[in-house]
Amino acid sequence: MSDLAEEKQVTEVAAYERVICQIKDVLGARLVTAPDGSIGEIHIMAGSNRSPKQIVRDVESALLIQLGVTVDHKKISVVQVDEREMPGEVAEERLPYRAAGISLRVVSINLFTRGLEAEVTVELGGRPDGDVYQGFASGPNFPSHHLRLVAEATLNAVEKASLGKWRLALEDLALVEVAHRRAAVCVIVLVRREGYEYLAGVSLIKGDERRAAAEAVLKAIKYFTFEHWQER
Repeated sequence: MSDLAEEKQVTEVAAYERVICQIKDVLGARLVTAPDGSIGEIHIMAGSNRSPKQIVRDVESALLIQLGVTVDHKKISVVQVDEREMPGEVAEERLPYRAAGISLRVVSINLFTRGLEAEVTVELGGRPDGDVYQGFASGPNFPSHHLRLVAEATLNAVEKASLGKWRLALEDLALVEVAHRRAAVCVIVLVRREGYEYLAGVSLIKGDERRAAAEAVLKAIKYFTFEHWQER
């Protein structure tokens, strides 16, 4: 396969996964292609609020409507994550901490560019049981905007890890120099049922600006969850 064809295939896979991850209760998705480049398998991790059959039907419909792709339901597998059986109010209070910034880590960061568009995929690892949350962001393709896309994709993954209990927005991201060291600094807005607040995170750049941008986001969330946990 030529480099151009391989890049096109990677971009298409990312587009499929992005559409799937927009579906209600889907926490992550991985698409495996067949040797001819067609869809071979689709593996989905989802919450337990809806049946696997409902999720599979939604995946078929979403791919057909948004991308014009027909997928055999037999190629789609769904694994459901146990969300801990708790009373409603207790669940509301505790679920956001289940896979929050205290335990999330950067697994991978991928940047895809095609013409005027750039797309970033960020994967965050959860607890030792192997949960992985995928975040996506896309926008204009110019170098100074790529780091912002990385931060936005990281926020998207964190939202999925919070099981929809948080909404997050990137207020600003900058590279600064402190004590002769370069660092990524971000300010984000966290919105919850109780209101919203601003959080800040910083990560030293150790050769990889993209990774530092993602880790700055996670540190902002980590400080919030640590302080909030201590208050409890």
